[in-house]
Formats: sequence, structure tokens, C-alpha cells
Amino acid sequence: MTSAEDRYRAAISTMDAAAREQDEQRGLRERRVAEAETQAREGLKNELAAAQKYAEHMDELNKRKQSAGGWATEKTLADKGRESLMEFGVADEEADTGRTPYPTPSYGTPVQAAPPAPEPPAPPPAPEQPKRGRHARQPDDEDDFSSTSWLV
Repeated sequence: MTSAEDRYRAAISTMDAAAREQDEQRGLRERRVAEAETQAREGLKNELAAAQKYAEHMDELNKRKQSAGGWATEKTLADKGRESLMEFGVADEEADTGRTPYPTPSYGTPVQAAPPAPEPPAPPPAPEQPKRGRHARQPDDEDDFSSTSWLV
């Protein structure tokens, strides 16, 4: 009877190990799904923010266009804060300190630009096709049935 009990215990431990492995795999799957959902949610938030910013910009452009009488001119479509986009705030920092800005360094005389290379000569024009006379014959065509009598 001990062999039957041993086989029973071995089968139970094998089933417990299989159940434990399935639980671990399920947990791993659920964790990966949760990570994927989090990444997707963050990506959608970023896209939503960009889309909202774009929509606000387009609304502003449409308001400017309507206030200009429906004309989409360069002035109405230009960004109002465009001049300050490339500034890094250095001028503001220097203005706040009360110091005078450093003079712009000069590095001697500027180098003369090289003269432009001469343009290559234009290729000669292609020879013209010979002109045909007013009643010139077309090239022979084996499908030309104009001399065939169709009444025969």
C-alpha cells in the first residue's frame, strides 16, 4: 500500500506544481497587460495634449481670419509670439542684473566668398526631324486595307 500512497502523493505534488505554475503565468500575463495599458494610456494622453494644442492654434487662426473679414493674409496667420520663440531669455537676464552686455567680438576681416563657378555650356540642340510635304505618305502599315474592295 505504500507504493499506492507514494504514487498518490507524487500525483498530488505534480498537480500542485502545475497549478502553481499556471498561477505564476497568469500573474505575469496580467502584469504585462497592466503595463501595456499604462503605456497606451500615457501615449494617448500625450497625443490628446498635442491634439488640443493644435485645435487651439487652429481656432486662434480662424478667429484672426474672421476678424480680418475672412481674408487669410500673412499678417493674420502669423504667430503673435513668433519673434520670441528662438530667444533663450539671455537678454532678459542681462537686463535684470543691471550690467551692460558684453560687446560682440570681431574676428578680423571677413573672408571673401569664392567667385561662382562658370556654368557649363549648354548641350547642342537635338537635330530636328525632317519636315514632310503636305501629302506625304504615312509609313507602310500591314493593317492598311484602303485598297481592298469590300464589296466582293
